[in-house]
Amino acid sequence: MAQVSERGQSSAGTVGSLRRGLEILDMFTAERESIGIGEMALHLDIHKSSASRLASTLAQMGYLRSSSAQGVYRLGARLSALGALASRQLDLVETVLPHLQLLTNLTGETGHLAVLDGPLAKTIAITDGWHTVRMHTYVGKTNFAYCSSMGKALLAACEEEAVREMYPEGSFQPRTDKTIATIDALVENLKWIHDHGYAIDDEELEIGLRCVAAPIYLPDGSVPVSISISGPSQRITPDRIEPVRALVQWAAWQASLALGTTRVPDGVAQPEAERPPLLSWVDPEAIPETPAYR
Repeated sequence: MAQVSERGQSSAGTVGSLRRGLEILDMFTAERESIGIGEMALHLDIHKSSASRLASTLAQMGYLRSSSAQGVYRLGARLSALGALASRQLDLVETVLPHLQLLTNLTGETGHLAVLDGPLAKTIAITDGWHTVRMHTYVGKTNFAYCSSMGKALLAACEEEAVREMYPEGSFQPRTDKTIATIDALVENLKWIHDHGYAIDDEELEIGLRCVAAPIYLPDGSVPVSISISGPSQRITPDRIEPVRALVQWAAWQASLALGTTRVPDGVAQPEAERPPLLSWVDPEAIPETPAYR
């Protein structure tokens, strides 16, 4: 067991009392639905009075609840609410991924699923492209949201005040000579992205790389995630962005529909309802087997 100081800070850098509280929650199993103070004290190797205070605090916060027997606790409703929230987040990813995979199959480019992590865009899932020359990335990768298409698609759903707070003066770091360098320029770009329903990274993150992204809408109009595809600029040329955009936005909208969304927020351009045509530069025979086109 980690040694705990008088202030409750363990030598491993964790808060001792919080750690013990979580260890109490971990004691519960399907076969062990009720646990007494004595058992908690024995498990944690602490005095019963300390275990009682920990359990009482957890109960006050809704993580535990008293059972009919004195000094015995069961799991509380707060954990059910958190579990449901975690389950919905997992369901969201599982619902979106097939649409992102289809987009990758149709374009051959690497697909990303991203969330906002403060001022950063964080990749939480990837679908690998099938072109020989393609972008290589990894789950967990982060970049400043203002220089990536998937990040800007997420920022466009935020209030302007929140965006300005994320990026105070002097916080912009140029990745290329095309990277947005001021908050006013970012805000202006985000207004355009919000209205049109998609975002472009035109070599703003890395020279030789272009990306196109679109937001995923929930029924309440919020944007928890965005999808994007990324590829070399010699393949995603300026004149090819429009047909790529159509496919990206269509796939994002299909994912939104699968999540129960019925319409885009007010002021946002309506995505394509029908499947856009295949990209003219992609060999149809090279496209992996997909239910939407084969």
